[in-house]
Order: sequence, then C-alpha cells, then structure tokens
Amino acid sequence: MSRHPFRKRTLAVLALSFVGVSYLAIGETKHGGATNPVLAGAAPAAEAPEVGPVEAPAVPVAPKASVSACPADMVTVEGMFCTAVKQECADWIEDPAVNQYARCARYKDTSTCVGERVHMRFCMDKEEYSAANESLPKGDQSWTDAKKTCESQGKRLCQEKEWTFACEGEEMRPYPYGFTRDPSLCNFDKDKLVEGKGLRDQRVSKDENPMCLSPFGVHNMVGNIDEWVVLDKPHYSQLNGNRKMMSGLKGGWWGPLRNRCRPTTVDHDEVFHELQTGVRCCADATSTDQRQALAD
Repeated sequence: MSRHPFRKRTLAVLALSFVGVSYLAIGETKHGGATNPVLAGAAPAAEAPEVGPVEAPAVPVAPKASVSACPADMVTVEGMFCTAVKQECADWIEDPAVNQYARCARYKDTSTCVGERVHMRFCMDKEEYSAANESLPKGDQSWTDAKKTCESQGKRLCQEKEWTFACEGEEMRPYPYGFTRDPSLCNFDKDKLVEGKGLRDQRVSKDENPMCLSPFGVHNMVGNIDEWVVLDKPHYSQLNGNRKMMSGLKGGWWGPLRNRCRPTTVDHDEVFHELQTGVRCCADATSTDQRQALAD
C-alpha cells in the first residue's frame, strides 16, 4: 500500500401404457355353405384375464431453480488471488522518479505474480452505495459511516485484498478494464477540481460509464469516489501520532490520480470524511444449499 500525496477532500406430460387384452373367440367353420358350431370336444374358449386398475407412474418433481451464492445486488467474486504482483509501465504520464504517485498511460500487457496464489470467494456490491432513490454514489462518508451502512444491510466492509482482487481479477490487470489507462471508460482525470473552498462535485450516476467494469462485472471500481476498506495489515500513521489504523481507501475519485487496482490510500483515520469518500460493501458467499435453505 502507499500513501496519498495529500489529505484530500478530497447482479409432466405423462404417457400411460395401454394394456392390450387378447380374447380367444369361439371358432366357426362353414360346411356346405351352412354355418356350423365348432365340433363337440373342442377346447373351450379361454376366458379373458381380469384386468385390474393400472397405476400411473409418479409425476417427477421438477428441481428447484438454483440460487446464486450472492444477493441480487451483488456479484460473486471467486478465483486465485495473487498476493504480490509485478506490473511494468511502458508509458508514464508523469515521471515516477519525481512523483511516486505518477500515472501510467500504458502497462506491458502481462502482469507477473511474484507472490502466492490464494483462493478467494466472496460477494461484492456491483454498484457503489447510493441512498434510496438516488443515482449518485453517496459521498462524504467516513470509514465508520461506511462500516455502519454495510452492517445495516447485513453486509460488511470489504477487506483490502478482496477489493483488489475484485478489481484486477486473476489476470492481475492494473486497471479493471485492462492494461491501458482510459478516462473515457471511467470517471477520472477530470480538471477544474476546486469550487469555492472545497472540491467541485463531479460524481456521476451508476447509469453512466457502463464499460467501467472489472473482470467480475463490478462497476466503477476506479474513479468516481474513493471506497473505504479494512486494511489487510494495520497501518501505524506517523501523521496521526503513530496511531494504529485499519482504514484505507481504494480506487481513487474523479481527479487525475492513480486510479488503479493495487494502490491503497492510508493515513486517513476512521472518522475522516470528505465529498469524495464513499461506500461499497462485501459479504461472505454462501453455498447454493445454504442460500436455498434461507430462501425456503
């Protein structure tokens, strides 16, 4: 993880078998044009067997429709997450030797896993959280606010590594949509950031930027608003008296920031909030049987 350069304000038809019953009829012969009965001593006609009621086979019960591991407003994120990745930038926008938060216009089209592969399976909100009847993501939320919002829905804040994996996928993409930075797909690299004494509000609704998707189909993971996560490891903030903190921000907002999957902004404590800080929730993925039981 890395620090942000400034403290910003920043998904029966049943077929019955017909029983054929054979009857042995009394035979007749013709003699001299007259009809005579069968000769005496001929074997008597066999009686038709008594046919009892025929039971129809049981109607097969249609299986219940399968139930998703995640609620309708969430997507299932599952696969092998790489704990450490090597990503090489082929074309920098700023000089990384001068600016540690430099943006990369294009990465080499292969990322290398230099850590361990760990299986992950969980649910994540497809969209950034917005208030009822609102289309803009809710901003001005602290880490504590975000935690309460998620828990009120029976969800939780995402872990840092969960957020990262949902953004980059097994391909370990630097950007959720690929290896080349493209502000036409997501809401970032905006200018005219200041209005009055604060940030100019440039959030966009969840109906915009439909192609700003991660490999798992999560929308707007970079740009638009920063999203609070629980850090994988505690951060001891020198800016906050070396205090232990578990609050981190992922994705960046609408400004000209890194806006990538891997970086994490730290040094903002649990009560920090500004217009650009928002919410996305995660949840544990249940098995189909478990969720079916809940549905029943």
